[in-house]
Parts: sequence; C-alpha cells; structure tokens
Amino acid sequence: MEKRLVTRFLLCLNFLALFIYPFTPSLDANTWRLLLYSSINTFSLVYISSDSNLSNLLFKTLRSKISISILCFIAWGLLSAIYATNSNEVFIRSFSFFNFYFSFLTLYVFIKFNKFRGYYIGLFLSLIVVLQLAYSYNMFFQISSVTKYDFSFNDLLKGVFPNRNITAAIYLYQLPFLIYLILKSKSNLLKIVSALSALAVLFMIFLMSARTSYVVLSVLLVFYLIIFIISANKKIVSFFGIFTSSLILSFFLSSFSLGFDNSAHAVNRINSIDFQEESTNTRLRYYQYGIDQIIKNPILGVGLGNWKIESIERDKENIISYIIPYTMHNDFLEVGAELGILGLVFYLSIFFFALISLYKHFIKNKQDPYIIALISIFIVYLVDANINFPFIRASQQFYLALFLALTLYIKNISHEDNN
Repeated sequence: MEKRLVTRFLLCLNFLALFIYPFTPSLDANTWRLLLYSSINTFSLVYISSDSNLSNLLFKTLRSKISISILCFIAWGLLSAIYATNSNEVFIRSFSFFNFYFSFLTLYVFIKFNKFRGYYIGLFLSLIVVLQLAYSYNMFFQISSVTKYDFSFNDLLKGVFPNRNITAAIYLYQLPFLIYLILKSKSNLLKIVSALSALAVLFMIFLMSARTSYVVLSVLLVFYLIIFIISANKKIVSFFGIFTSSLILSFFLSSFSLGFDNSAHAVNRINSIDFQEESTNTRLRYYQYGIDQIIKNPILGVGLGNWKIESIERDKENIISYIIPYTMHNDFLEVGAELGILGLVFYLSIFFFALISLYKHFIKNKQDPYIIALISIFIVYLVDANINFPFIRASQQFYLALFLALTLYIKNISHEDNN
C-alpha cells in the first residue's frame, strides 16, 4: 500500500509541476520546469532504486527499443562535443534530453507498477486538461468583460504554459483522450462532461488562432477519415464522428462569438498564410539553411545545441537588432544539421518503434479507441515538430515521455496477455 501511495504521489507531482510558476518573472519558464522535473526525476529514481520490484521494472524498461533509441541519440549527441564550436552547449542540451529520458523511465515504472487501465489514464488526463482550460478561460472572460476579443490578445490565453503555441499543442495532445472517454465511459454524466470539455478545447484552439493547430487538426481529420475508410468498425466510426462534429460545432461557435471580420477568426488566420509573409518566409529560409547544412556535412553536423551559433553566420544579413534564429522551427532538420544523418536516424527511431508498437496493437484490436487516441497524439507531436520546436520545450518533452511510456506499457500488457 505504501509503495502504491508513493508512486502515485510522484506520478501526480509530474503534472503538478506544470501548474507551479517560477518564483520570479526573470526566471525562464522552460528552465524552471527543467529544474522541477530534474528534481522530481532524482527523487523518483532514488525511490525506485530502493525497492527491488521497482528496480526490476526499471531494468526491463532500459532494454526496450524505445529506451535504447533514446540512449543512442543522447550518446551520439554527447560525442559531438568533440568537434562542436561550443562544447558547453552540447552538455546543456544533453541535460534536457537526459531529463526527458529519466521522465520516460520513471513514468513507465510507476504506470506499470500500478497497472493503470487506459480508462483511468484517460480520466486523469481529462481532469488535467479541465484545470488547464480554467486558466485560459479565466483570462478570456476577463478580456471579454472590458473589450472585444481579437487576435492581439491571443497570447494572454496561454494559461500555465509559456506561449500559445505550446498551449495549443498540449490541448491537442489531450483532445483524443476526451473523445476516448466519451466512447468508453458508462456514466452519462461523464460522457456529457467529456463532450463539453472537448468542445471547450476546440473553441479555445479557435480563439488562440495558432496556425499550426489548424494544420494539426487537418492532418487528424485526414487520419481519422483514412482509418474510417479502411476499417469501418463501430468504434472508429464513432471516434471520427465525435471529432468531426465537435470540430464543426466549435468552429461555428467561435464564428458566432468572434464574428467573421475578427482578426482571430480561423478563416482570416488561414488566409494570412502566405509564402511572402514574414513568419512563413523566415521558416522557409531556416529550412533551406538546414538542408544545406545536412548536404554539406551529412555525417557529423555542427554539434548538439550548436545550430543557434551556426545560424548567426548563415542569417547575419537578415538579423534585426539582437533577434537571432535561435531554432530552425523544424526539429528533424535541426537534429540532422546538428548531428548528421545518423543522429537523425536515432531520433526518428524513437518515434518509429513507438508507432510500430501501436500499429501492431491496432491491427490486433481495431475496436480499441485508446490506441487511436495514442496514435493521434504522436501525429500531433510529429506535425508540430515539423513546424515548431517541441524538443527544447520542457512541458512538451514531458508529455512526449508520458506517451512513450504509455505506448511501451500497452505493448508489454499485450505481450503478457499473449503468454
């Protein structure tokens, strides 16, 4: 009983860290969360090592393909300190990946030890999203009480996260679990609450108007449509129907609330996407730098964390004031530019092994909406990683570690059931 209480407390502490703000506004929120997670992971690993059952689970996790892929990526990154322009940056960036790796290990051990069912995991994550939404909606209502909301206020809806792009991405991670609860719950009250929460998430997505989120929603819609066509069973039809109807309803609600001439309206935001527009043009320029670097040095790259140094020389003609191209706005191109093709292969293999496991489980049990939810989350992350830079954001790295842990948990449960 004591072990269950302690492991569940440490598991909850990981989520509580998302709601704890830095003690001073001068402290970067991302750095603060890295500090919190490193402390939680330290306590968790010490506790795991003190118990033989937990330690055995940890050692089994270390031998998983996902674990080995992460370790290979980190090891290759550390080796880049030999040739990197700034070796300190290699170790600083490696620290964040070690933190991510330890989160993956400890989360898996705690979930596995407690043998949580998908339903309770979905229920817990749904509670978390409701708490996060409370922060965003509180600010929206404050703004609406004094003036009409438009796109100029969008970053004020970020809630507990550093900016609206992170907030939108994390809401989209959690949305599939809300749909899963609607399908899985036997309680009509919980179905209604989950449905309203899903609408609230999508309505907030439309309010924040992050263009990446519209791309993600479009990809999810295509994904659900494809699996609906190739495997039209009752659960998949329901999943597709709930997602589509919620999306359409939230769009009309946001249109009614904002008005079609509002700068935050989805149509106006999508129409603002232009290859000549500064934000889009800048991303394309960064992508070209990354491709050029991979072609120039496909084996080694510039060293982990060193792209922000290399990019100054590449983009010096476009730098205004002290604003520098800190990231490439594409995790995969940036990994390739920093660590070469092999480093990119190690990084991609993390997602490959996770998605292969989910795919195999989906083929065996196409009626399980929990698998659809997990696959959806990886789609959200991968799309976002091609446009933004979640691999340096502590909150998104935590969620990635959680979903990798859940994927490994599903795989091992399935394997045990077959033995």
